[in-house]
Amino acid sequence: MKKLIFILSLAFIVLTNNTANCQILTSSEHPIVIIDTEGEDIPDEPKITASMGIIYNSQGAMNNINDSPNHYNGFIGIETRGNSTQGFDKKTYSIETRTVSEQDTSVALLGMGEEEDWILHAMVIDKSQLRIPFSFYLSQQMGHYASNWRYVELIVNDEYRGLYILTEKIKRDNNRVDIAKLGSDDIAGDELTGGYILRIDWLNDPQGFESNYNSQGDIPMFYQWYYPKENNILPEQAAYIETWMDTFEDAVFSSDYTNNQGIRYTEYIDLNSFTDFLLMNELSKNSDGYKLSSYLHKDKDSNGGKLVAGPIWDFDQTYGVSGVCSNNDYTGWTYLQNQFDCEDLESMPMWWQSMMEDPIFQNQLNCRWEQFRQSFLHKDSINAWINMSTLDISEAIDRNFTVWDDFIGNSIWFEPSPIPQSYEEEIDYMQNWISNRIDWLDANIPGDCGISNVSQLSDLEETIEIYPNPTLDKVNILCEDLVSVELLNVYGRKLFETTLKEIDLNKYSKGIYFIKIRTKKQILTKKIVKH
Repeated sequence: MKKLIFILSLAFIVLTNNTANCQILTSSEHPIVIIDTEGEDIPDEPKITASMGIIYNSQGAMNNINDSPNHYNGFIGIETRGNSTQGFDKKTYSIETRTVSEQDTSVALLGMGEEEDWILHAMVIDKSQLRIPFSFYLSQQMGHYASNWRYVELIVNDEYRGLYILTEKIKRDNNRVDIAKLGSDDIAGDELTGGYILRIDWLNDPQGFESNYNSQGDIPMFYQWYYPKENNILPEQAAYIETWMDTFEDAVFSSDYTNNQGIRYTEYIDLNSFTDFLLMNELSKNSDGYKLSSYLHKDKDSNGGKLVAGPIWDFDQTYGVSGVCSNNDYTGWTYLQNQFDCEDLESMPMWWQSMMEDPIFQNQLNCRWEQFRQSFLHKDSINAWINMSTLDISEAIDRNFTVWDDFIGNSIWFEPSPIPQSYEEEIDYMQNWISNRIDWLDANIPGDCGISNVSQLSDLEETIEIYPNPTLDKVNILCEDLVSVELLNVYGRKLFETTLKEIDLNKYSKGIYFIKIRTKKQILTKKIVKH
């Protein structure tokens, strides 16, 4: 072990002899995190051992830089993390609380549940320093687990690094993603059925399994192991979850959303988690949404056994902050990935497009949106949260942008023009963008909240018939009060619109299409297959 292991109180007495940069911070309303690596550079990986102290007197009390670390005073492993953001001087860090003998040890930091793995997130792209906490807050309000967080101010090796959030890393744990733990003997029966966490992310030497269906990038969709890790998952467990995902996808991609076992895809999923996951990514117009840092998890069958979308993660390029994938444009659907500069389509799953043509999914989406709009997604509620949060971090924001003085008013990422010239303008822009986005979603959320189940839907569908389906060349529509018909491709793009009841598909290639039928009383979307 390094010489780092000695009396920690002495180490932190040295830390109080601050440099000029560190003197920006003398006291804070937020916990002060102090990390000392004994001058060793923090690598991308693997983690190095360092000491960490946290000064936190109590909620609402001031924390002074000359106070002794009283909340945590021990060892950590630390490394930098991130993909595109690794190039910034303000780094995000992964930390792991450790014992003197460098063993992982679970700690309840700042009122959050006990665990050993944590993230010190720099939120570097987001000059508001609100977008990630705001997204976690909204997801929690929807009733889902999202990482808890606390604002902190960070010092590394006597250097003030600015405002951060200390936040929970996504993990299987009773305090985090609360699903069953898989052991080495869980290879049969109910114990084999959960829990699992899958990740959708960058395809850089991924470990996991290929889907039988293509991603939007026209290569097989790939699901990565997250829990159990690739080194721990047993062959029986890998085979089980791969087969389970096959049956789910067979249903979601079938013409009637039902697989050959007669099971509808909605029976495989926690429907609210999927509608809410889509609402989070669409409200924020997350440029990385769905295809990067996206997670799915499944508990064992005796605990419900359904596939859950989430937890959410990676919400820095959101709420209009970026020109990537037209995030700054408050109109349009992100799940279609058909806007300017949308990349990484090789990891974009296609089932969102299929679900968004399913009336059952649409109706539940509509209900959830209406429910949330009456409470925490009301514009007044959103603005109140933002205003309260900016007040809470106001002094820390001043210090943060004193040390990072080239951020405000300058382009540091792919920001749309004009670039806000003050922190206040950053907040005004974010609030105005969210207001415009909500207006667009209010006008474009599909579905009818009054029709929420298959039996109700089937009553309406009795008066509409599409045949033959599958077809070789044409389909006919039997409908008395037809207003219009749209033919959509699998990406949701409209190919043409007509009032005719016969649709000629001869000039189109084989594959899946959708027909959107508008009558005087309803809008109904049906999937068709051309052979």
